[in-house]
Order: sequence, then C-alpha cells, then structure tokens
Amino acid sequence: MTYSTSHWERVGEETRRMVDEVPLYRDRTAPPVDPAALGDWLAQVPAVGKRDLRRGFPKSLVRRNQDLHAAMQEQQVTLLATSGTTADRLQVIWEWSWWDPQEREAMRLNGRIARSMQDGEYREAVLTTPACGAGVCHFGSQTVEERSIDGMLFFNESADPTHWTEQECGRMLDEWADFAPRGIEADPAYLAIIARVAEKRGIRPPPPEFVTLTYETTTRAMRRDVARVLDAPLYQLYGATEAGVLFMECEHGRLHANERHGHVDLAPLPGSARLARVLVTTLGREWMPLLRYDIGDVVRVAESRDCACGLPSDGPLLERIEGRASDCVEVNGETITPLMLDDAIHAELGSHATLEQWQLAGDTLLVVDPASSDSAAHNSAALAARAVGALLVRAIRGEHVSAIAPEASGKYRLVKR
Repeated sequence: MTYSTSHWERVGEETRRMVDEVPLYRDRTAPPVDPAALGDWLAQVPAVGKRDLRRGFPKSLVRRNQDLHAAMQEQQVTLLATSGTTADRLQVIWEWSWWDPQEREAMRLNGRIARSMQDGEYREAVLTTPACGAGVCHFGSQTVEERSIDGMLFFNESADPTHWTEQECGRMLDEWADFAPRGIEADPAYLAIIARVAEKRGIRPPPPEFVTLTYETTTRAMRRDVARVLDAPLYQLYGATEAGVLFMECEHGRLHANERHGHVDLAPLPGSARLARVLVTTLGREWMPLLRYDIGDVVRVAESRDCACGLPSDGPLLERIEGRASDCVEVNGETITPLMLDDAIHAELGSHATLEQWQLAGDTLLVVDPASSDSAAHNSAALAARAVGALLVRAIRGEHVSAIAPEASGKYRLVKR
C-alpha cells in the first residue's frame, strides 16, 4: 500500500501532537518532519495493547491541558468499557463528536449503504449485546422509546441470547416488523439466532436494504442461517470500541480502510504473506488518541490492490477478518486462524451442512447441530472434528452439545484454550 503525501502529512501532524501532549507516548522519539520518513519512523515505534492503555488510565491518555472532569460534566465525553472478550475489559474515553461521524463515513465507503443513508428518513436497528450498543446499555425491560436514539432502535435487552425466551424473541420480531428498519447493525451470532427462530415460526421479517455484521467473527453457518430469512446483502463492518471503525466491506466483498479517521499498519504473521495483525493510529481524535494500537485481531489482505467498486483508497484492502490473534495456532510455521478452521469444517460437511455453531475447547470440538444423525456418515461433530484435526495436525474429539454459552461479554468465542 502507498499512502498519499497529504495523508502522511496529517499522520505527522497528529503523531507529533500525541508524542508531545499524551503521557503514554512521551518516551517515543519525535516524528520526523519529512512525510516520506514517517513510515520508517512508525515501524520503529513500539505497538501498544490493552495492558498499556489500562496502565495509568485515564491520566496517561489525557492530553496536556485537557480537563477530563469538565469535559464529562459538559457531556463532551464519557467513560465506557469494552466487552473484554479479547482480553480483560478496558475502559475508554468515548468522544461523541468523533465517534458518530467516523462511523457514518466508514459506512458510506459502501456504495449501496451510502445511497440508503441519503434518505432523510433513514432508520437503523441494532441487535447485539446491550453493552455494545453505541455506548448505551439497555438491560432489563424497557420501552421502545427508551431503546431508541437518533433514529436507531436497539432490540436486545439480555446479555445472554442462550436464555432468550419465546416471548423475548417474539417481541424483537414484532418490533422489527413495526419499525421496518432501512439498515440493521448486528452481531452475526445474535442475528443468526433470531433468523432461526423466525424460520421455525414461518416469519419473514421486513428485509432491510442492507445488514452490517460486526462485534464478532462471522462464520459460514451464521451467514447461511441469516440468508434463509433475509433477502438483504450482508456486509462486514470492522472496528473496536476503543479505536473506531477501521474497515468497511464494499459491494464487491472487499474491506476498505476508513483512512480519514485512522492510519493502519499491517504486521505480517508467520507462514503467510497475506495474514497480518492490525495496528492503528487514530486521526482527528482529541480524546484518547491511539498510536500504533494493536487491535488484537488477524486479517487477510486482498491479493490485489484493485477493487471492482472503483473506490479510490491509499490504505490496505482486506479480503476478510480472520478472528482473534489469541485464538490462532501456529502449526509447522503456518498460522491457523479461526476462520480457516471454519473453512475446513464446512468443506468437510458440504453444502447441505446444518451445523449452527462450533467451538474448539482444547482438544474437543463442541458442535451445535440439531439435525445431525447418529450415523457415522452424517455425524457432524465427528466429521467436523476430523477436519479440524487434519488442519491442526493433532487428534480432535467431536462432541454434540445443545448450546454453546457466550462469554461474560455476551460474545461467542470460536476457540478457547
């Protein structure tokens, strides 16, 4: 990838301020004035992770002369916590005036979504854990009005979809029908569960013009089950509570960088020129700016810098989000990602697979598949375990289970140590 001179000039300006004003970065050397030298300088800057952000929070991330207490009193910022699935929960300084514009601009990198959002009556529904809803929590029993903000309706009120009752599912499906959202932002696991409920009830919710899948890794089974009841395109929106939206999938299946609001570096992983970790330097952010922050995920870089959508871009172009780095395994010098395991499972089960969820826990592959039979030829747990074992070069035992519980965050993990 080759960033433009204007992009590098902006990166230089903002990183110079970070090093000068933010305590966490004061031991970094000053960025060079020459834009052409910034890439080499960044490559030498130590990456920071959640542990670094947590140390001394919030003072270590507040700029010189900023008054966090006053800003909170004036409702310019608030303190939130990330879900804590990748590592321990992390508090962040949430800057409303930065977050919303950068998210909307990222969404408009997709032409279809941009056209939909031009309408003044744009309505969006959100289906995820209540702790992840744009910094607003909707636990318990609240009215539609209490779960609505700025044209968005938040469906879910429970931290664990495993315990959704028939009544809760019916309430969400009824609200969906009444609200008729133009767009839906959803955790793919949650949306797949609701889709399966709708299919069993013979319900087809009003199709939105698009669905953005975010919050956690999307498996093939999730996409399949959603597509059975929704005649709408599914797009990946990738980011993090602490860093903003980093990539948006276009109409041709490639993820484009939200480069006006973040500079992305890719750190290659062993065994593949196309697998990398994501390091982001935020742009345009007054509160809690990030310098070379390691998101903790692995992505697959697209083979070509060209995309059929024609969107001009200096930043990296991605094929897909592979999953959490902590869930990857190195086998004979090659990095095996959660989605590579998912690929192997579905290649083994074939196009008629009915598996709904899976989770690799140590040397046991847990499989949720109500339609699986006990016969050796159609035992999905045994077949899936064989495929995973072949990829990991070790024996894996398959086990059918009735359900897989999410983490305390409400998110599901594909791999557990």
